[in-house]
Amino acid sequence: MPVAIHAVTAAQLVVAVAALRAAGGHPLDRIEHAAMVPDVAGLAALGVTVVTQPNLVAERGDQYLDDIRADEHAQLWRVASLIRAGIPVAGSTDAPFGAPDPWAAMRAAVTRATVSGRVVGPHERVGPLQALQLFLGAADRPARPRCIAPGEPGDVCVLAVAPADALPALASDMVVATVVGGRLVEAD
Repeated sequence: MPVAIHAVTAAQLVVAVAALRAAGGHPLDRIEHAAMVPDVAGLAALGVTVVTQPNLVAERGDQYLDDIRADEHAQLWRVASLIRAGIPVAGSTDAPFGAPDPWAAMRAAVTRATVSGRVVGPHERVGPLQALQLFLGAADRPARPRCIAPGEPGDVCVLAVAPADALPALASDMVVATVVGGRLVEAD
């Protein structure tokens, strides 16, 4: 049976990795948050999915940079290094603990900028398309983007602009309708 383990600190991640190694992994196991990742290679060896919250860099990054030792800043809310290591990565906002706007989380994955404009781990930036893809998965496979096809859930976000025009801004004000399970849940 798959598990989802919350790991925010480096110590929690070390314990989670050890537990998954000892128990034997399941292809649908995942680590939620992975706020601090000191060992990307060790995490990659597990084949576990990471569901992370890039928006927290924007929302709380100044506090992280002030409270966490400078030599550990590169471990904060990794995205690009996890993807480069072959780790399946998905995004979430962690609402209500983070702001619920997934578009803001996508922008944070691209810019890695804090409220004051400082950048947390510039090497962890991803492009706008990769940032969008972080939010396209299903609950049981959050890092695998879904598609629109017969037999698939009727989940669609309708934009007022072409997708190529949406990528530079990644802004929620472009959304004109949200459909979940074939039912309209929000419209402008």
